[in-house]
Formats: sequence, structure tokens, C-alpha cells
Amino acid sequence: MKEKIDIVFTWVDGSDPNWQKKARKYMPEKDFDNQRFRDWGTFKYVFRSIEKYAPWVHHIYIITDNQCPNWLDLSNPKVSIVDHKEIIDEEYLPTFNSNVIQINAHKIPGLSEKFIIFNDDMFFNAPVKETDFFKNGLPCDFLVENALTATIPWFKSLFGAMLFVNQKFDKHKFIKENFSKYFSIKYGLQGLRSFLSLPYSNFTGFMSTHWGQPFLKSTFKNVWDDFGEELEKSSYNHVRDSDTDIPDYLMRYYQLAMGKFTPVRIKNRSKYLSISDEFKIIKDVITKEKYLGFCLNDDLLDDDQYEKIKKRTIDLLESKFPEKSNFEK
Repeated sequence: MKEKIDIVFTWVDGSDPNWQKKARKYMPEKDFDNQRFRDWGTFKYVFRSIEKYAPWVHHIYIITDNQCPNWLDLSNPKVSIVDHKEIIDEEYLPTFNSNVIQINAHKIPGLSEKFIIFNDDMFFNAPVKETDFFKNGLPCDFLVENALTATIPWFKSLFGAMLFVNQKFDKHKFIKENFSKYFSIKYGLQGLRSFLSLPYSNFTGFMSTHWGQPFLKSTFKNVWDDFGEELEKSSYNHVRDSDTDIPDYLMRYYQLAMGKFTPVRIKNRSKYLSISDEFKIIKDVITKEKYLGFCLNDDLLDDDQYEKIKKRTIDLLESKFPEKSNFEK
């Protein structure tokens, strides 16, 4: 029997006047930037990439705040809209905090035990198999230690996540029990980072990439069982708060520290791109199937740049994924 593997997206239409009105009650004016929430019109191409390169996906869930992409055909049995109130207790709503949303993803009704969390700017770029995400019943991932260095306030929450991990797990016990996962040759030269971290008795941090993250639903339940009180307190943050947020990264860190993963090759797995990168670089990544996937991040261009770059970006994605998917009206 084929494994059921779902995909979960978080999505917001920041141009929606009703959403903006609600958000302004919680977000300081200086933090309320329409550029931050503008819609590039690229989300439908994410679905085209799924249909083209990952047709084995069982079901797609889109977590939203009483919204729905206007192009989405909800009669397609493989896609569902999940409203915040279906997975987050009313006392924490409304929320504009992606951490709060994602740490509750396991509560989606009908969600499979195996699922992948994607952002709406992450695409498949080449044919992928189920075994690129789950193998031997476990998520495909890599545990490479990495010294956390704080460059922006948001990193404070990552330090908090590592605090929980080191309170719960013993690094040396993990290495003894999961030697081949800690020193896997699949990590390539990146594995040297872990070797250099051996003198430290606790985990120093975990390297990550910005692409689809596979999870076991039971991992989320384990984290909530162990740190439910702390997660509930963090859920009161309607907007991000780097001092008190518990990031969704904790779920991955916990899963790694439990040894619930199958080592995967890091090289050429995914590529992180900024929308303002030199166009030749973006085009080379998207037109060639060197990487399994890519993230196309909006780095807050001004309006003039936005209009120009949006057009060439859409044109490029249209040439890559010209066929309308069954998810579109």
C-alpha cells in the first residue's frame, strides 16, 4: 500500500482589506508594511510544480485566516482550506504569528502521520520521489551541528528552541545511539561542522535549509506533551516576539534529537533565492533541474522594482510551468 504523504502550506492574502483591518489592531504601524504581505501571484505555480514533479502527494492543506486563493478550485478532492480556528484555540486568535500557526499544524483534521510543511514561496524544481522525503518510515533530514550566531532579534527564539532540546536530550547519548546519523557521509563536507562541535557537551544548534520540511505528526504531539505549558504561553503572541516566541523550528530540532530521521544528501537538495538576485542566477536555477527545489524569497523591493521584477518572475515561472494544474479553476 502506498504511503500517504500530505503537504501543508501557510498562506495569507495581505492585500485583503478585511485582513489588514484586523492586523492593524495588533501590529504596530511601523511594523505594518504592505510590501511584507504583497501577493506576487506565484502560489498557483507552486501547485503546478507539485502536479508536475510530485504527483504522489496524497493531500494538500492550506492554513489561512478566513481566506482562499481566488484561483483555487476547491472541488478538487486533493486540496482543503483549513481556517485558523480549526486548529488554534479561540483564546489565541486572531494570530499573525507564523510560529503559532505552524506549531499547531498537527491538529489539522485528517492530516496524515507523514506530512511536509512548505511555505508559499517554495517550489519543486525536478522530479521527486516519496523517498526523497520519507524513507524507512522516517523523515529524510540531516543533523549537522552549527554554532548559532545572532544577527537579527529573531535568532533569540532559535536559542530558546535549543534550550528546550538540551534540557530534554543528552548529546553524547545521542551520538552513541545514532553514530551513523551523526557522522553520515551523505552530509559531505558539511559534516565537519558536527566534528568541530564534538568538544561541546550540548547541541550547539542545527544547520537548516529553506525548503519543504518533512515531519511525523507524532513528533508534534511529543513536543506538546513535553512543553505544552510553554507552547501555550507562546501562543498568546498575536505577532512575532523574538523574546518569548517558540519557533516552529523546535519541532524539527526535537525530531532530530530523537533520532527520528533518515540521513539525506544535502548537496543540490534545494536552493535559496531572493527575488532581487541577479536574474541570470534565478533563471539558471529554475530552467535547469540541478536542484530538487528552490525558495524564491521576497526581499522587500520598492514598488518600482516590484512591478518590473514581478513581471519577469511570472514570465519565467510560466515558461517553466505552462500547463494549468487541476487545482486551478
